[in-house]
Amino acid sequence: MKETLYKYLANPSGGVTVFGALEVMIVALMLSMVIFLTYKITFSGVMYNRKFNVSLVMLTLVTTMVMIVIGSDIALSLGMVGALSIVRFRTAIKDPRDTAYIFWSIGVGLSVGTGNYMVAAIGSLFLLGVLSMFSFSGFGKEDRYILIIRGNRDKEEDIMRCVFNSFKGSQLRAKNSVGTNMEIIYQIKIKNNEDKNIVSDLYSIEGVNAVNIVAQNGETIG
Repeated sequence: MKETLYKYLANPSGGVTVFGALEVMIVALMLSMVIFLTYKITFSGVMYNRKFNVSLVMLTLVTTMVMIVIGSDIALSLGMVGALSIVRFRTAIKDPRDTAYIFWSIGVGLSVGTGNYMVAAIGSLFLLGVLSMFSFSGFGKEDRYILIIRGNRDKEEDIMRCVFNSFKGSQLRAKNSVGTNMEIIYQIKIKNNEDKNIVSDLYSIEGVNAVNIVAQNGETIG
C-alpha cells in the first residue's frame, strides 16, 4: 500500500499532449457557449449583465484547465486544494439563479477536464431544456406586482376599499404620509389583465395624484 501511494506521489501519470489539451479546451468552450446562450435567453431579471455571463465561460475554461493540470497526480491535487482553500470570493450574488449557473459552469469544467464529455453534454442539454421550460412555458411564473398610490390623506379609506375590491389577496407593504399627502404601497397579484380597470378606478377617486404598477421579480423590482 505504501509503495503504491509513493508511486503515485513520485511519478505523476497525468501527462497530456498539446493536441489532447486543445481538444479538451475546445469541448469546454463549446459547452460553455451553451451556458452563455442559455443565461442570455432565459434571463428575466432587472438588468442583463453581460460581464457575468462572460465570466461563466471563463469559469468553465479555468475549471477545465485546472482538471487537466491535476490529472491523476495525487500530490498536485492535494496542493491545488490547499492553494484554492485560501481564496475568498466576496462578490455579492443577488439572484439565486446566478449561483446555479456558477455551479453549472464548474460542473461542466470538472466533467470535461476528466474526459467525461458525454456526461457534460447530456447534463448541459438537460439543463437547457429544463430552464427553457420554466422560462417560456410560464410554469411557475410569478405574477406579483407592486402598486404605488399617491394622493390626499383624507382619501385613504376610499383608496384602500378600491384596491381591496379589485385584488382580494392584496397585501399592504408600506404607508407614508407627509402633511396632507400620503403614499400607499401594496403587493398584488395580477392575472389575465386584471389591472386594466384598477388605474381608472383609482384616478376616479378625487385626490389621487399618481398610480404606479411595477413588476416584482423575487426580491427585486423592475
